[in-house]
Amino acid sequence: MLLLVSLSFAGYAAVLYTKYRIAPAVIPLVLFTGTILILFLGGVLNILTEATYVLFGIGLLAFCRAVYLFFRDRSLFSGILSPGAVFFAAGSAFFILMLQDEIFLHYDNFSHWGLIVKELFQSGSLPGESSIITYTTYPPGSALFAYYIVSFTGFSESMALIAQAILITGALTPLFLFCTWKKPVHAAAALFIPAVLLMVNSSSIFSLLVDPLLGYIAAAAVVTAYYYRNDWKTMGVLLFPMLSALVLIKDSGKIFLAFTVLWMIALLIRYLWKYGRGWKETCHSMIWSVGWTILFPLVFNLLWSRYIEQAYNTSEYEDSKFAITEETLTDIDKSPEFIDNLLPMVVNAGLDFSSPLVQGMVLADIAVLLTVVIVKIKAGRIPLSLLYTALTANIFYVIYIALLYLMYLYLMPEVEAEYLAGFDRYQSSVVIFSTGIMMVFTIRTWMEQAGESFWNWITASAAVLAGLLVFIPYTGEIQAFFHQENSEAAPRKAASSLLTDLRQEEPISENTRLTIINDLGESDRGFLRHLMRYERMTASTFVHTQCSTGEHQEQLTTDTEKSGYLMVIQITSEMQECLDEASDVEVDDPGLYRIEEGTITSTIQTEDG
Repeated sequence: MLLLVSLSFAGYAAVLYTKYRIAPAVIPLVLFTGTILILFLGGVLNILTEATYVLFGIGLLAFCRAVYLFFRDRSLFSGILSPGAVFFAAGSAFFILMLQDEIFLHYDNFSHWGLIVKELFQSGSLPGESSIITYTTYPPGSALFAYYIVSFTGFSESMALIAQAILITGALTPLFLFCTWKKPVHAAAALFIPAVLLMVNSSSIFSLLVDPLLGYIAAAAVVTAYYYRNDWKTMGVLLFPMLSALVLIKDSGKIFLAFTVLWMIALLIRYLWKYGRGWKETCHSMIWSVGWTILFPLVFNLLWSRYIEQAYNTSEYEDSKFAITEETLTDIDKSPEFIDNLLPMVVNAGLDFSSPLVQGMVLADIAVLLTVVIVKIKAGRIPLSLLYTALTANIFYVIYIALLYLMYLYLMPEVEAEYLAGFDRYQSSVVIFSTGIMMVFTIRTWMEQAGESFWNWITASAAVLAGLLVFIPYTGEIQAFFHQENSEAAPRKAASSLLTDLRQEEPISENTRLTIINDLGESDRGFLRHLMRYERMTASTFVHTQCSTGEHQEQLTTDTEKSGYLMVIQITSEMQECLDEASDVEVDDPGLYRIEEGTITSTIQTEDG
């Protein structure tokens, strides 16, 4: 079925190319983000399933039409196999092979990002009051794209990961907009761009986390805007789905929306300065660009806010941990010591030169400066587009880090903010964005300098060296990119296996209460609790990872009395003592046990013994 989904997308791609001559490198991302918007509207109107199948069916019809057109007039498709299109096809195939047997291990897959895809698949609608989703204000953008794919292939964790990876590949493809087959070595040098950006948060490819995705899409939007800088109508239409998807993927996508809009304003000023159009042309350009790239994304954001209020019959946003309200901005609710230390902590983290992310940014800046100097010496002029892009990228980085400081100060609970929880993940978004656009314009500048045969090879070599230079700090991330490792997820295999055995041996339902013991002697930060919510799609599971205090024992007794079964993954003598009073059998080994009226009565024998 994945092949049929691909053919459906190919049908839409053929329409965009043959009818409107849209650059092939932009088409995948426009289609994918457009799919997100259509499915979101379908979800808001409570016709998500219908929208999914109609969208799929129309795409297949468009593909049939494209086949007919191809055999009637092949010239319509000339040029469609651009370097960007080839990269997208090869990248998608690569990720399908790489991720086909992978499963979720990352904590956040179970707490939200994987959970919502599974719920969308099972319910065929956006989450509502009966949902087990706890992060109710998180926008569903990327989850809707994964849902679209698994609706036809059937739900599996590997397919959800593949869907996200295909979306990422589509977001990376516009970075090849300036590449042509006339300069194949330069085009090959551009392969360093996705290589670097994928390494910024290398292990994220095995999760459905969206922070890197924001950076990919925002960088693609900036490059697309520049490519169509003299065609504002086309620019506005193409950026509309990209920027709207940004705000539907994560709330912080609005920051990248603002960055892109500022970039467009600079392009508008350049356009008017260079071509000197009159007020009528100026107003038309501004109204068109503002309508497509600012108003429509904000409309989608408003629709999501209204949906939350209606679906949960409350203003859930104000209850969100990161809600920006009058109270959060006027009452910091942080200790004086924390406030004094926060700014140095954020600055040190943002400028930590031992971090590959910062090293990559610095080397990208060095590559820009060297390119500017060499081009100035050789051509006698400064490549202003490259210089302005690098300046913009660095300013945006500083602004983003400053906004992170404000988030930790005003929005995040002190217990998490004191160790800058999630900083690397948040930082990766802006590093991907800034490093990506600098690399694109650096390689583009070398392409422009290609001329006679000898100098052409010099510029091609310089483009390759520039890409290699920025890639060097990320060589240590290659292992994490190709091999999924997560020590915190070690209990997953045992827990999932025992749950499968329990389902086979006993008539349990989503209402069956279950107590799980994984005696670590410390908290697992909710990993097993979220895992079981994901596995069972219910909150009827109690998890205990320690029993060192009277309070722990009291809670364990209370939960056991409510439960019908006990699952033991790991147990120590200390935990056994806590269970002795409520047990008629020896609970000393991992396995499954029945509970009747608060007493552990027997062991459940499984086929594996």
